[in-house]
Amino acid sequence: MKKVLIIYTAFIALFTLSACHDDSMNANKMGTKIEKKYLEKNDSGFWEDDSGARFTTNGNGKIIAIKIPFSAGGKAISHKGALASYKEHTANDLAYRSGNTYYSKKEKQYYHIEESTDSSGDVTSATIYLGK
Repeated sequence: MKKVLIIYTAFIALFTLSACHDDSMNANKMGTKIEKKYLEKNDSGFWEDDSGARFTTNGNGKIIAIKIPFSAGGKAISHKGALASYKEHTANDLAYRSGNTYYSKKEKQYYHIEESTDSSGDVTSATIYLGK
């Protein structure tokens, strides 16, 4: 009887955790169809999220570019912090190649990332494009 109760409790816990999963974590990545429920369209016609990131889509509604304003709060971030954000918008295995080119083996996709930096070398904004 104890085994059944433990298994039942574990099942309920896993079910509860899966119900709490936030699907916005995987929404609005490069190359995916835009998830409008997490974004608002601004006056210029760009889709924006709460952080101020702007998403550009192609005719099929797939994201082809993202502009991320890191210094929206008045402070730029390090390259390490920027890379973490790039991975959130592209793929977890994003790796630097050369110049402004990055690659994801998992997605089999090249990305170009253009960064704007301040005088100390911290990233103030970045734009991510799909490409080779």
